Amino acid sequence: METKLYSYMQELMEKYEELKIPYKYSLQEVDHILKKKYMAIELDKKDFEDLKGDIHVQYEKISKCYTIQNEEVLNSLYSAKEKVDHFIMIEFLKKHNFNDDDTDSKRIEMSMEMNQGKRINVILESENQYISGFTLQGRSNKLLNELVVFKGIDSDKCNLENHEFLYYVQALLESGYIN
Repeated sequence: METKLYSYMQELMEKYEELKIPYKYSLQEVDHILKKKYMAIELDKKDFEDLKGDIHVQYEKISKCYTIQNEEVLNSLYSAKEKVDHFIMIEFLKKHNFNDDDTDSKRIEMSMEMNQGKRINVILESENQYISGFTLQGRSNKLLNELVVFKGIDSDKCNLENHEFLYYVQALLESGYIN
């Protein structure tokens, strides 16, 4: 079994090399793809000031922020399980009344929209022309995997012994770049 798995992984590596997928996508390329493929709308970084307190985000490196709200696009991004989760949340919210007297009702509304599957936010960090990190607000494994592909990997890490590369190959498979 181990030999077959290794052969399969070698085959995936060869497919990856044949496709000549960039090791990393530029911010400009990612901007174009998000806007064209996902009808993403660019937002101001100030809309995400609450991320300043997030230990997983380097706020000063945030270079681009987007929201995806097109129903058709969102429907294509969600798995069956994610759609069921959104339905459960919508039904839950119908039965529970929440006060809207919070001083930051815009942030609460945005959070509710994400929990109901009506919105996904993408926040990109960069140190230069390439993505150094990202935050995905809202759940979509499909989009998560594509963002991993966009962030890319250093060429010297592209070997089957490297766990980061294996995760990257998995993202390539899940997002349909290789099959």
